[in-house]
Amino acid sequence: MKKIRVGVIPAAGHGRRLSSLPLTRVLPKCLLPILSKPILGYVIENMKKIGVEDIYMVVGFKKELVQEYFEDGSDFGVNIKYVDQSSPLGIAHAIGLTKDFISEPFTVILGDDLTITDSLENLVNLFFVQKAICVEGMVYEQNIENLRQACCYSLDKTGRIVSGEEKPAAPKSNIRGCGVYVFDPKVYDYIDRTPLSLPRNEREITNTIRSIANDGSAYGAFINGVNININTSRDLVEATKLLLKQEQT
Repeated sequence: MKKIRVGVIPAAGHGRRLSSLPLTRVLPKCLLPILSKPILGYVIENMKKIGVEDIYMVVGFKKELVQEYFEDGSDFGVNIKYVDQSSPLGIAHAIGLTKDFISEPFTVILGDDLTITDSLENLVNLFFVQKAICVEGMVYEQNIENLRQACCYSLDKTGRIVSGEEKPAAPKSNIRGCGVYVFDPKVYDYIDRTPLSLPRNEREITNTIRSIANDGSAYGAFINGVNININTSRDLVEATKLLLKQEQT
């Protein structure tokens, strides 16, 4: 398997939907603990599985706590550099802030993503085989409410993204996109052309990927495992249960 050496972790969010949890008064969402480590710890572990050595961590809300915990990354087996996203202008904007530092294929895993898997190498393999600009991790989702809060996709037989719909009221597919990606540096050109979306005035990565898909260069690869995007206290509880179950098997 070819390796992806560079990773980007957008970790600047406030976690407002978790505001009912007392810990969010003192911690950013990405540092909330699940069993023995914060969410970001699992993100870094997944990056290392595909060869990542250098990580650009995009920070904002309570960034000093993130930097104090991970420092330069040496205790976690990686090199971490921090990029400041002072205003919450969206995931695509956060990724775009790394444009001047990256000139090779790279992975992005969101700072609130919990993916439980032994390997993400199928995403990397598909990326290189198809000479893609984007490969996004995907899962089959049975929970209709989870689909309504995510992006649903349709794929062709090669895995190419045919269509995508953000937060659909009536999902037309049970394929849910996850916060795990592999990108070619050409993605930065698409990010630059991604308009701000209303009402939040943010550059959404879903809109960027839709543009790449329109040019035939965006693909989806199914994750061999479980994926939870940690948005609510229920998600945090579910993630804890899954990891406990995994430890007991």
